Amino acid sequence: IQKDGDTITVKRMLEDGYMTIKVKTPCLITCIKELNTPRYMSVGGVFEAYSKPMTTYDYEALKDDPLIDATTIGLKGSPTNIFKSFTPPQKGAGQMLEGADKATCEKLADILAKKHII
Repeated sequence: IQKDGDTITVKRMLEDGYMTIKVKTPCLITCIKELNTPRYMSVGGVFEAYSKPMTTYDYEALKDDPLIDATTIGLKGSPTNIFKSFTPPQKGAGQMLEGADKATCEKLADILAKKHII
C-alpha cells in the first residue's frame, strides 16, 4: 500500500498474478486472512479493555460531518431489506449407540439406511 496525497495505490492479489489499483480517499481497504497471524491479547490487556470508557456516536454527534447524510444512515438508509425472519425448527434428540463391535456397526448402518442416508 502506497499513499500519495489523497490517493492510495494497492496491489491486489489474483489467482494468476497481481492487479495494481489506484483509488482516491476516503476509501475502504480489506485484506485476506492469510496476510497476518493475529495474536491473542494478554490477560492484563483484556482486563484493561474492560476498564476503558466506550464512546457511542449517534447522528446528533456526527451531523456536522460533510460525509454524513441523514438519508443514508440508520434503518431508512440501509440498503438491506429483510423479507422474512424466522427461527429454524429444533432438531430432535440424537441417538447414542454403545459399543464398538460388529453388531453396533450393523445397527448404525441399518438406522442410516432406513433414513436413506446411505
